[in-house]
Amino acid sequence: MSEQKRPTLSLKRKATPTQASTDKRPEKPAQAAKKSSKRAKHGHKQMLRLISLFPDLMNEAEPRPFKVGILADMVASLKERESTFGFGQVKSALARYTTNYRYQKALAAGGHRYGLDGNPCGEVTPEQQAAAQEKVKEIKAAYNGKG
Repeated sequence: MSEQKRPTLSLKRKATPTQASTDKRPEKPAQAAKKSSKRAKHGHKQMLRLISLFPDLMNEAEPRPFKVGILADMVASLKERESTFGFGQVKSALARYTTNYRYQKALAAGGHRYGLDGNPCGEVTPEQQAAAQEKVKEIKAAYNGKG
């Protein structure tokens, strides 16, 4: 029996990228930028809608710290009004409002917390104040390009 050599398969390697092409960051497709912009606008509209439903409590220009547990109060109030604003929408709009620089700055200043009717309902604790001051610094750093 004679041994026959089997054909050997070989794979061609791709050329290694040059240094200039590896430094470039991949650009976002135009559609991805449009989608994020659409989401941001939609989120802002939801927040404005929530502000319009609770004008005694919420003000975009001059926010005040909310009482602890305000989400549950808002949802209960909206159910009483038979509003079409769902729990997820309220939670999302409230998160957008409370992560805002102005709200965090108001929280960092301390003082009273406010309920749905706009009346004081508790105080901002020193721990909450310190956490808000840290968030204000983070937001400033990110805005200034240092984050």
